[in-house]
Amino acid sequence: MSHPRVSVLMPVYNAECYLRESIESILLQTFHDFEFLIINDCSTDSSVSIIQSYSDSRICIIHNDNNIGVAASLNKGLSLAQGEYLVRMDADDISRAERLACQVDFMDSNPQIGVCGSWLEYFPRKSVWKLPKESEMIRCWQFHSVGVAHPTVILRRRLFEKYGLQYDPDYRYSQDYELWGRAIRYMEFSNIQKVLLDYRVSSEQICAIRRDEQLKAVAPLRLERVRELRIEPTSEQHELHEMIMNGVLPPESRQLDHAEKWLMQLESANRDVGIYSRTYFSRRLLDIWFSVCIALADDSVCTLRRCLISPLWSTVNIPVWHRLRALVAWILRKTK
Repeated sequence: MSHPRVSVLMPVYNAECYLRESIESILLQTFHDFEFLIINDCSTDSSVSIIQSYSDSRICIIHNDNNIGVAASLNKGLSLAQGEYLVRMDADDISRAERLACQVDFMDSNPQIGVCGSWLEYFPRKSVWKLPKESEMIRCWQFHSVGVAHPTVILRRRLFEKYGLQYDPDYRYSQDYELWGRAIRYMEFSNIQKVLLDYRVSSEQICAIRRDEQLKAVAPLRLERVRELRIEPTSEQHELHEMIMNGVLPPESRQLDHAEKWLMQLESANRDVGIYSRTYFSRRLLDIWFSVCIALADDSVCTLRRCLISPLWSTVNIPVWHRLRALVAWILRKTK
């Protein structure tokens, strides 16, 4: 008996509100050669009966004996999956009909890629999260955030098995960021430059309910990235780093100056150590600097001139269009 090309993994815990939409978005894919592993993490609502209402032979329900969380449930799915590729799916999102076909075709054509995501569209507020295509740029995003959106990914199972890569259950609210940080050492990443998933924004999500815990879990991982640049930050510098990366820098001129100095230190350290592409890393730090400036502009702490005179703009050759885009973004922000 031949194995399916794709294994779709969907952990479910009390997801009755949106579960049917999510399941049907997979069953109605234009690509049909997949198994659909749905891991029920001890749901107490009607989730199980909703799953059982489908007679599609591609669905396989796996019941956990105890509530073990998303990371451990995904690991169970990884161990049972038979597909060449592993696709992640959340129980409240909607995969667009061409998602699997598009991602399988991309992975078939790019055997060096181990993890591939895509853009996603938030709903109901209708905005698109555009993630980078190049693996080196994704590595730079991983310095402080995720470079691929977890609900959109397709993974090459052979590489994850070869390097013994699984989710770490200790990172309950940031399991993707932790796993990508390890996986990108062994394989290339990419993002398909189109929307393949609609991401539901609701107050019931873990990221909305557990934001403080999520940020606390990410902080030590970010600290590891800083130390890889051979910087041993003081407690004050680590706190500053987290405020910058989380977009919560206090609206004070001295804090803006400290942020600029810290970003310049990171850029200089990478230039010496060479862990990240200098061009991509410098541009990423510049994007972070601009985000800090534009946020503090609302509090009259930062002006456009103050933003543009920063030496961060001269750390790498910045195309004219990049500066024009910054100017337009600043003007649009100030007119809102």
